[in-house]
Amino acid sequence: MATAHPPASLDSAMELLNYMQAPTVGFYYVGACTFSLCILQKPSAISSKRRRVVLSLMVFTLIAYITEVLYYFSRSLTEWNYEAPKPAATRCLGAILAWSPLVFGIWKSKSLRWHPYFGAFVLQFALETTTCLMSAFSISPDDRSRDIPFVISSARACASLPLMIDGFLILIKKHVGTRTDEERQSLLGKQTNNNANQSGTGNYGSINPDSSSGDGDEEAPSDHDKAIKEQQAKRLEEEGGWLGYLKGFLVFLPYLFPKDDWKVMGALSIRILHMIQERVFNLLTPRQLGIITNKLTEGTNVMPWKDIGLWVLFSYINSYAGTGILDGIASLVISNSAYQRVTLMAYEHVLGLSMDFHTSKDSGEVLKAVEQASSLNTLVELVLFDLSPILLDLVIAMYYVTHLFDSYMAFIILFMGAAYVSIGWYFTTLSQPCRRVYVEKQRTESSTVNETVHNWQTVAYFNRLTFEYNRYATNIIATISAQYSYYFRSMGGHAAQDVLTTVGFAACCIFGMSQIVTKQKSVGNLVTLIMYWHTMTSPLYVLSYSYRQLSASLIDAERLLQLLNTKPTVADQEGAKDLVIDAGKVDFKDVEFAYDVRKPIIKGVSLQADGGQTIAFVGETGGGKSTMLKLLFRFYDVTGGSIMIDGQDLRSVTQSSLRNAIGLVPQDPVLFNQTIRQNIRYARLDATDAEIEEACRAAAIHDDIVGFPDGYNSKVGERGVRLSGGQLQRIAIARVLLKDPKVVMLDEATSAIDSGIEAKIQQAFSKLSKGRTTFVIAHRLSTVVEADQILVVEKGEIIERGTHRELLELGGKYHELWTKQTAGHLPTLPSKPVSKNNPTEGGDNDSATLIDIASIEEDSAKTTGTSEGGSDRVEKRK
Repeated sequence: MATAHPPASLDSAMELLNYMQAPTVGFYYVGACTFSLCILQKPSAISSKRRRVVLSLMVFTLIAYITEVLYYFSRSLTEWNYEAPKPAATRCLGAILAWSPLVFGIWKSKSLRWHPYFGAFVLQFALETTTCLMSAFSISPDDRSRDIPFVISSARACASLPLMIDGFLILIKKHVGTRTDEERQSLLGKQTNNNANQSGTGNYGSINPDSSSGDGDEEAPSDHDKAIKEQQAKRLEEEGGWLGYLKGFLVFLPYLFPKDDWKVMGALSIRILHMIQERVFNLLTPRQLGIITNKLTEGTNVMPWKDIGLWVLFSYINSYAGTGILDGIASLVISNSAYQRVTLMAYEHVLGLSMDFHTSKDSGEVLKAVEQASSLNTLVELVLFDLSPILLDLVIAMYYVTHLFDSYMAFIILFMGAAYVSIGWYFTTLSQPCRRVYVEKQRTESSTVNETVHNWQTVAYFNRLTFEYNRYATNIIATISAQYSYYFRSMGGHAAQDVLTTVGFAACCIFGMSQIVTKQKSVGNLVTLIMYWHTMTSPLYVLSYSYRQLSASLIDAERLLQLLNTKPTVADQEGAKDLVIDAGKVDFKDVEFAYDVRKPIIKGVSLQADGGQTIAFVGETGGGKSTMLKLLFRFYDVTGGSIMIDGQDLRSVTQSSLRNAIGLVPQDPVLFNQTIRQNIRYARLDATDAEIEEACRAAAIHDDIVGFPDGYNSKVGERGVRLSGGQLQRIAIARVLLKDPKVVMLDEATSAIDSGIEAKIQQAFSKLSKGRTTFVIAHRLSTVVEADQILVVEKGEIIERGTHRELLELGGKYHELWTKQTAGHLPTLPSKPVSKNNPTEGGDNDSATLIDIASIEEDSAKTTGTSEGGSDRVEKRK
């Protein structure tokens, strides 16, 4: 007995080693790969010869495991009293699962992260060698059944030795620096060896932009999507891997799950409890049906009402009518709260960004980024409530199936699961090019409709309805053709996966039936397995296709994160105070500005506008006139000098108080698609209807409005398309009149107004500018002859300044512009300047003068200077 005890202990140790070998190698490889990916460890290239040698040894090891399994299987079929040693068979089956991805990785890639492979080789050599030595001591001279497995195991140990040595040499070569990599090669230097061409051809970082495998991007990326991915790769590099990268998204956590919102936290608790409860009842429900089946097959002729009641109760609790509806409501509460908080945060942030952002970004992409709250919900839902439970389900399923039958059943399911995910990955990769073409055709089709509808007038002008119809029909045919190509590949993948699950289900049932026939297991176990099958296989579909959704959600979340990381270039200083306007004196002191430092726009401009004065900017287009108003409104900050109102630097006051004090009539007003009354009230939200109508009368638009069928309740259309240009500008003037600001800016505010209405508008301007500092940009010089100062702007500089009379007498640029606009027919100048405070003093009434000037401009635009009738009209006016 003393001599028999060591072999029994040795057998126990071998059994434990057999069960642990494959999980140890497999889990180390998966963990090391995950860690390498998280820290963005760069792959190393190896020569083709070395790769072939390593791949050959690994394939030999894999075949050796398969051969040993076939040996046990063949003996089980040919020898009725033979039972394969379960520990050894389990080790081989597990090793096949563990080594298959290693072999596939070496075969598929030319450059690898070698740490996971080297560790796997070391573990394989140590465990396989130990197994061989223990087998050598445990083999009895009378029992020759272990000889063949021992020989196969010895061959695997011999093959793992050169694998370990070669992996060690590769790592040594990598660390001593004989391999030229991206960190050590010169930016301009030549490649020193063939291995450098994998990482030294201009692709910096861990993400190869030319890689087409595994990127998971099922759509043809737009330029902006490519920029987002480039930014994502850059952030991955800067953060040192995926862990640091994902930490950046923690900024959304308070918006997704706010601690101070008891409703959201309660809903989150409900979802977590439901997730746990669902896992438990996913097991209890099929198990209970198995218990009922066993009791019915016992032949007691007694109905197991108690067990049936429990089965019905478990089924109800786990259904949507039970706790499912609570989980659905909780999910709705969390998603709506997150959507509201994140969307409002992004919306507020976008509105707070400076003008340079809004003029440089595609509005469609900005809107898309603002609306990414739903993508964040999808991302959180996918990670917390889809993928995490799935991994838990798989672990539970493997344990439970082993409990129902044995480990062989678990391996059948594992092999089926691995094949299922592999097929899904293969067909997803296969269909990616077709998917890109299909999405691109969809975009083209949608773009064609959008273009045609928005340019309907152009289509009508040139009578191209048939052409556009044929163009759109062609696009539809191309989309359908691309859809067929994509769907055929995708449906092929689904069909292959369904065939696999059917075969796997049949194999599990046959295996279970064989154990029932041999009285090893009961019928109830098989019924439990059948009922539990859907719970085991449904996670496979999610795992197979979740990568695409996860990748898309990460891209969308990255888009939103970049938007929130964009800081306004114009921001209130710390401790900024509200602007207080008394006299309304405005000073430009040596103001300089440039959108691009290489091209200055405003060059050392200085001017002073006393309170109540009207300052006019005139000059040719592109001289910088509108930019000066943008600087005064603080859409941009000056790059040199300062702008002050009543001695207060605009950079030291709040933007809100500044913009409350300024009214602007833009050159191209844009209205909301609301009623006229709502658009005008936008200037002052507490304005009464009477005040709105009074402002409209002053702006000479009231009569037009009341002539509409719905009057002030008429919708203006998108951006005000239902109104004429003159009506749009007069509504814009009415808004400023209603706002009643201290400083007024008019950016070519009468450009779309005919001469007949211009006099009325000028009278409204006189009322508007009285007691207010007014800045006017005008190309029609007749509208600014009353200005206190007229500044001629050219190439960002003030080249002339003075009153209308002074500038005409100067005979410079202003005189040239005036002459061009009046066709050489200058009006008789007043004997002395007109006083704004007493418009009748020193000349005719100001409105009469403006009508006279406007009439001259209108007539001079009609005359050629040679027409007798035209000359008579000019003479009469003279």
